[in-house]
Amino acid sequence: MKAIVLGATGFIGSHVVRALVAQGISVRILRRGTSPTLGLEGLTVEERVGDLNDRPSLITGFKGCDVLFNAAGYYPIYSFDRQRQKEIALRQMQNVLFAAEEAGISKFVYTSSMSTIGHHPTNLSDEDTPYDPDYFTGLYYEIKYLLEQEVQKAVQRGLYSVIVNPTGVFGDYDVKPTSGALVVEIAKRRVPAIIQARMNAVDARDVGRGQVAALQKGKSGRRYILGSHNTTVWEVAQLIAKLAGVPPPKFKIPLAAAAAVAHASEYVGKYLLHQEKPFLPLVGIDFLKYGMHYDTSRARNELGFTSTPLEETLEREIRWFRKHHYIR
Repeated sequence: MKAIVLGATGFIGSHVVRALVAQGISVRILRRGTSPTLGLEGLTVEERVGDLNDRPSLITGFKGCDVLFNAAGYYPIYSFDRQRQKEIALRQMQNVLFAAEEAGISKFVYTSSMSTIGHHPTNLSDEDTPYDPDYFTGLYYEIKYLLEQEVQKAVQRGLYSVIVNPTGVFGDYDVKPTSGALVVEIAKRRVPAIIQARMNAVDARDVGRGQVAALQKGKSGRRYILGSHNTTVWEVAQLIAKLAGVPPPKFKIPLAAAAAVAHASEYVGKYLLHQEKPFLPLVGIDFLKYGMHYDTSRARNELGFTSTPLEETLEREIRWFRKHHYIR
């Protein structure tokens, strides 16, 4: 069996590659020529250059492979131009699915997001909790939901596709820090205050192994939440500070105040300073605003998904950031 991985140079994608290699599965990655490969250090994989916007490069890159993992995908840095951004994201997914069908891919594992899981007012949300577009109004949430629908259309056309929905992912090899940005900033003593919100945290290595399990045991058209610890941002921040040996955040910021700052940050960043990304993007506020706790029993029961203790995950992440000089 040969697997091709999209997004392999990213945080989650690199752990998918590591999990595949650990099981002796041959791996090809498709990456843009400018993508850094630090997340793949120590691994031997076949490399091809391609782009989600370039359908021919995808078709060529997929040929000769049996299974496809897509841990790439459009991420809206700014929340402006909603319709244009949705169209770009959909076109990229359509390119991937067309190329998979043209190249004869037998199984497809798609890395979606916790953002497509609906909100349950009284119980833990699970894979069957319906998505409510009137409740989730953030652009990232809408894009991820639309992309899942494209995958479900491919299932109807006959492409065996399994969807995984990671929650808040932490761990080593977060090269362009995503959730790891919180770890780095706390360790640098730059976070005196934190926004209180619910969240679920999971180890990136568990997510990588969970994706391989989804390939081997997952059912086509079915979603699996890859999550572990129902907690809060405040509790995670306190634990990070403890493990990093620095003072913890002392104050809690109201969500409404943070949202106002994010709106201003986006406007100033895009239209006045012309920055690549805002200081505080609205998508980050959405993650906090819609933060939820999840029932992850389906992945445990059907995939054999297991969880690493959160303290062990964060300790390893801090060590990795120190080794690579993100933290002094």
